[in-house]
Amino acid sequence: MELKNKVALITGGGTGLGREIALQLAAEGMDVGINYSRSRQDAEEAAAEVRKHGVKAATFQANVGNTAEIRSMLEQVDRTFGRLDLLINNAGTTHFIPFPDLEAVTEEIWDELMDVNARSAFFAAKAAVPIMRRSGGGQIINTSSIAGLAPAGSSLPYSVSKAAMIHLTRCLSVALAPDIRVNTVAPGFLHTRWAANWSEEQILRNAERALLQRHTGIEDAAAVYTMLAKNESITGQVITIDAGLLNRV
Repeated sequence: MELKNKVALITGGGTGLGREIALQLAAEGMDVGINYSRSRQDAEEAAAEVRKHGVKAATFQANVGNTAEIRSMLEQVDRTFGRLDLLINNAGTTHFIPFPDLEAVTEEIWDELMDVNARSAFFAAKAAVPIMRRSGGGQIINTSSIAGLAPAGSSLPYSVSKAAMIHLTRCLSVALAPDIRVNTVAPGFLHTRWAANWSEEQILRNAERALLQRHTGIEDAAAVYTMLAKNESITGQVITIDAGLLNRV
C-alpha cells in the first residue's frame, strides 16, 4: 500500500513503541492519529514530532478497555481525517505477577488485561472497518508479544491475553478478506517504561538470554509495522521480532 496521504490510527501511540511507529509512518507521508488513555502530554509531544514530517497529526483520548469510548474515538478520527487506512492496536497493560501465584490474579486483573490487550482490538476493528471500506479497504496491525507464543511474560493473564490477540488476528484476516489485511507483530523485550519494574540485573540477564545478545530495538520493531503497512501480500501472519529470545524461552 502506498502510505503517502493515507491515515493511520495508533492506540497507545504516545509513548514507547507506539510513538516510534507514529514517527516512522509520518516519515512515509502518513497522517497519524495518536490515541492515549492518561498520558496526554506524551501524546501531544508525539503529535508535535509527527507534524515535523509535514503531515497531519491529532490526539484522541480513550480508554480502549471501554467499548463505548472506542466507538467514540473512531467517530472522532473519521470526523478529523475523513478516512482511515491503517489501524494499529498497540495499547496494552499488565500486572507483574509470578505465574505460580494464582491467588494474586483477581477477576478485576483478569478482566482488565483481557479487555485492554485483546477485546479492545476486536471492537476497534469493528468500528474501523466501515470507515476503511469507504476508501476501498485498509489494514489492521495488532501488537501481541512473544508471551503470546510461549508461557512467558509479566504474568499468566498477560500471556493468555496476548495469545488471544494472535488468534483474533488470524480470525479477522479470514473475516475481513480480501479488502482488509490483518497481521500481528510479536515483539520480545522492549526497553521502554514497561521495564521500570525490572532491576538492571534482570534487564541485562534478559538481553544475555537472546540469541543476538541484545534487547529488541524499538526502531527495529517499529520498522516491521511499516513493512507490513506497505506489503499487500501478507495477511493472517504473526511476525516475531525478539533478537532470538523466543528460542530460549
